[in-house]
Amino acid sequence: MRIRSKPWQRRRGAAAAELALWLPFLGLMFVVAIDFCRVFYASQTIQNCAFAGAMYASGASPSNPAVSPSENPVVKAALAEGVSLNPPLQAEKVTVVTTGGQAQVTVSYDFPMIVRWPGVGGTWTITRSVSMTVMPPPGT
Repeated sequence: MRIRSKPWQRRRGAAAAELALWLPFLGLMFVVAIDFCRVFYASQTIQNCAFAGAMYASGASPSNPAVSPSENPVVKAALAEGVSLNPPLQAEKVTVVTTGGQAQVTVSYDFPMIVRWPGVGGTWTITRSVSMTVMPPPGT
């Protein structure tokens, strides 16, 4: 008479082997998900920076082209919105153009990736632009 072994005793190393096969793929998917979440958060923050700068610029505040980018109050408003970015947003990456009753703020940010992906490299440039109508000065 033949003694039958229990089903779970016959596959003792199967789970370890399957884990060894799936672990690299799962690790890659984890890193991809983390990078995607970081890029999404940074792009939303950059969008908010451009929006805050455009809101400030649309308030009929006179713009002085002779003012350096770090002294421009519109740029300061955009930079204040992006304090959570690491590395921080640079004033030179914020451009403000006010023409024809429209204020346009463009913010660019070089986002450092965790992993260098083929075809993308180590950094990804995120650019967002917001345009708003400039309010007329009070009393007009």
